[in-house]
Amino acid sequence: MTAHNTLPASSRELLQKYARTLDRMELQSRAPGSSPGMGRRPGTTTGYSVEFADYRKYNYGDDIRYIDWNIYARLRKLFLRQFKAEAEVAVHLLLDTSNSMSYGSSPKLHFAKKLAAMFSYVGLSKQDRVGLTTFSDHLHAILPPKRGRQQLSHLLALLEKSSSSGASDFGQAFKTYTARSTSRGMLVVLSDCFCSDNYREAFRCLAFSGFEVIVVRVLAPEELLPELEEGTELRDLEHNHLRGPVVNEELVARYQKRMRKYSDELSAFCMREGFPYVETTSSLSFDEIMIRLLEAGIWIKK
Repeated sequence: MTAHNTLPASSRELLQKYARTLDRMELQSRAPGSSPGMGRRPGTTTGYSVEFADYRKYNYGDDIRYIDWNIYARLRKLFLRQFKAEAEVAVHLLLDTSNSMSYGSSPKLHFAKKLAAMFSYVGLSKQDRVGLTTFSDHLHAILPPKRGRQQLSHLLALLEKSSSSGASDFGQAFKTYTARSTSRGMLVVLSDCFCSDNYREAFRCLAFSGFEVIVVRVLAPEELLPELEEGTELRDLEHNHLRGPVVNEELVARYQKRMRKYSDELSAFCMREGFPYVETTSSLSFDEIMIRLLEAGIWIKK
């Protein structure tokens, strides 16, 4: 892969350009085999599939199609062939579309949409079920996890029409999602994580409900290194009101200190809870995104 390759303008163009690379990737679930199905991940139970696992004694009522008659001919005892059950993983993508996601010379929401498209493509290409829900302080559009090429078209169409609105409220949105979701599995939150509620309890709510939580934080470069003229008035994008004093050198220094502190706390929290965590900026190239996802163990290369 070449360095410093900028992302294409749209999610569809991104997938077309990097399909060959994405085809070699797989989402790394820490708890595979959550439900038997058509996926390619080895499950933790045995069933009838294509990969032999072991033998066990035949019990009355077992399917006689799986009796090994060669063993019977030698030992005059009935043994059943067992196979590794392959299982599917449901991938739940939660995309933050609150007002703050519109910020940046390269808006965070545009970048997060491309990340969602990449996750969708990788999951569906490995026959996982993938769904997408947009949220702010409540759930907006909901596309339940399904598999297949048609699902990718639905996901991309939803991403294209999604826009930013409202203030974020992780607690309310996540609580509603856990109540409405009929399946569990890998859940990826794509957000700047600027939420007004207690994000710790919100993420724990997802984990306690049986989801395997992954946090991908999206920031704008200007949020890390603000270049603001002295005297500039700040406005809260989420609630649309002026935010305190005008900009000066001391205020910028205080802001950067608080931003670093919050980022460190969020990262440390995710590490303690066992949630894979990646921090990105909307200026990252495709190669840089791949490196971060691979290093975090969220993706693996096959």
